[in-house]
Amino acid sequence: MTKLESPDLIKQIKQIKSVVNDILDSINNQKSISQSRKTIETLSYLSQQLVQLETDLSRTVEERDNLLTLADIGSTINSSLQKNEILNEVIDKIIDLTGAERCFLMLRDDFGELKIVIGRNWKQENLTPQEKAISSTVVNRVVESGEPILTTNAQEDPRFEKQASIVDFKLRSIMCVPFMTKGEVIGTIYADNRSVPEQFNPTKLKLLDAFTNQAAIALQNANLFEGLQNTLEELQDAYTSTLEGWAKALELRDDVTEGHTQRVTKLTLELASEMNIDEKDLIHIQRGAILHDIGKIGIPDRILHKPGELNKEDWAIMRQHPNYAFEMLSKIEFLKPALDIPLCHHEKWDGNGYPRKLKGDEIPLAARIFSVVDVWDAMTSDQPYRKALSKQEVVEFIKEQTGKYFDPKIVKAFLELITSINYRNS
Repeated sequence: MTKLESPDLIKQIKQIKSVVNDILDSINNQKSISQSRKTIETLSYLSQQLVQLETDLSRTVEERDNLLTLADIGSTINSSLQKNEILNEVIDKIIDLTGAERCFLMLRDDFGELKIVIGRNWKQENLTPQEKAISSTVVNRVVESGEPILTTNAQEDPRFEKQASIVDFKLRSIMCVPFMTKGEVIGTIYADNRSVPEQFNPTKLKLLDAFTNQAAIALQNANLFEGLQNTLEELQDAYTSTLEGWAKALELRDDVTEGHTQRVTKLTLELASEMNIDEKDLIHIQRGAILHDIGKIGIPDRILHKPGELNKEDWAIMRQHPNYAFEMLSKIEFLKPALDIPLCHHEKWDGNGYPRKLKGDEIPLAARIFSVVDVWDAMTSDQPYRKALSKQEVVEFIKEQTGKYFDPKIVKAFLELITSINYRNS
């Protein structure tokens, strides 16, 4: 039976009951005609049974619809691993389910104190601190006993007759259930209605309790995910620090301009972001930029520190450093996605680069982005063999090399970025 069919069935029962009652009325009104007492008794019994059937079916429909709603809500909150999203979803759904005027989720802090994490009203608006006054008596009883509490009219409930908060806050309908994980009460969910008595009932309390169990599991999963995320971030920070240490060691050996690696990494990430590169790929671009020249570890000092220009044989060896980088890094699993820049940042758009003479879109996008930044930083910085060129001179060189050395689309994005940076810094 679908959710839409049950109300139709109730409607049909009501119609049959109405017909039976009409027949009874008709019989009772025809006093001049002798009627069978048995017929009247049978119809009366049928009418009573229909009333009971209607009541039972209505209750069954309500419970069935509550279970369907609970399943739907469970699916929703368990589809998220973000703690704040789950908490907001939990509160909003409880208000929808119960008709609460206000709802609060309270959790223990690091010191074991119970604190309101989120409180919202029936409009699903966050409550101000002044609006967060609740009955601590009810909450404390639930925390201590681990059992839910329901009162349909707190003003007349003997359990709370001496509690000032109940009177002062004019609380009437209250539900409060324990928020538990692994058998331990870690908080409560509290809902109230200050204007309507008997707003809540045992069915709603049972539904809230079941929903709270689902919410507790979702929150526990979110906490686990958050912990894993924090651990992952710590590992990534450790990886990045290690890679930066490698790069720094190489700069010291290669007499590279101090800070070159940090600058090109920062500008490459900025350009990649401007070009809407997927955020999950930025970490690999960052690592690749940090390690772009790591292959020079394999270049002999006599070439790396040669005071004059390199000859043909020297260049043949120097141009092996991308291959050396690949040989080193490809053995490290977490660095495989970062290989594009160390291996391909000397490839050229027209196919005249090295080490593989890739052309156009054959060159990985990360390497195409990085190559423009690398040339920019190298030419605008002082080198052992020359002074830095002006930014305008380097801009003209990059424009002249568009379609030769550099991807035209990336040059366009890069020049727009440089213009924006100069404007911000002016």
